Amino acid sequence: MRPALVAFAAAALWACGKGDTSGTPASAPRTAADSAEADATTLGREIYHVLDLAADYRGSHRGRLPRSLRDLGTDSLTSSLARSISTTPDFAARASFRNPAGHLWVACEGQLKVLEDAVLGSGRYTLTCLSPNGESHEVQAGGALD
Repeated sequence: MRPALVAFAAAALWACGKGDTSGTPASAPRTAADSAEADATTLGREIYHVLDLAADYRGSHRGRLPRSLRDLGTDSLTSSLARSISTTPDFAARASFRNPAGHLWVACEGQLKVLEDAVLGSGRYTLTCLSPNGESHEVQAGGALD
């Protein structure tokens, strides 16, 4: 390569932070608590989004809740998550990781009460989450509403 091109590439890498050779990791190692919180937050955001769409649907369809994700105009799959709704006995939304390996929570579910709890509880709400071994736990998710 030409010396000018090599110098330009080195400068570009340094400007993007890719040329850092200090040997320090970019972030600290994650603990189990951090991973559990991150999993609950990821799944909780999807659940909150689906429940928000369902509440909007109910408002514009004379109190009737949607029977499928198609009614909400959304797909059941994203690149990393699977979403579903349940209408019996109470309306609930569920999100699960498509590849659960390495996750402390593989799926979570929440009912419409999640929306109310998030508004009244500074963005925090309770989900029922499933661990990889099949145990169900109540988990706090969310945070300050943006």
